[in-house]
Amino acid sequence: MKVRNAIKKVKSHFKKQGIDIQINSPSQGGDYKWTFQYENYVGSFSANGVHGWAPEALDAHASLFHVRRFDDHSDLYTDYHAGSFRDNITQVCESLLPSPPKYPAGSLVRGKDNKRANRHGFAGKVGLVTKANSGYYNVQWNGTETDKGNGYSYYTPSYSERDLERIS
Repeated sequence: MKVRNAIKKVKSHFKKQGIDIQINSPSQGGDYKWTFQYENYVGSFSANGVHGWAPEALDAHASLFHVRRFDDHSDLYTDYHAGSFRDNITQVCESLLPSPPKYPAGSLVRGKDNKRANRHGFAGKVGLVTKANSGYYNVQWNGTETDKGNGYSYYTPSYSERDLERIS
């Protein structure tokens, strides 16, 4: 992914949730990274092979996707590295500001007719979402007393949004 596309992706992710985010280019920060801050966290990425800001930096490949707290900095003398690296810009954006759930609590859903849903026995069943967590949902299935799936489990299973579809 090119740097210009990474910048567009960051802006569009935050814009969908009503936030106008400012991305600091390397010339503004005196660094070799593009950075943006949301609440207490800083996301950053670099242009591969380009140090500092140059017109060709926007066409370079974006790499080194990183997330850290705004007040936490790496210390080269003690081998301390603040934050963590991510695989792509979408993971950086999702870790700073997760997308709203596709099915909020209280939604009526049905298990899709796919291999995993059939294997776990909830394909075609209707249920109510009781808790939503970043793409995974706890569901109270119709006809069961608790949301423990098939009744013999001691934990509450969560179901992927890929295995569910909204009814209403």
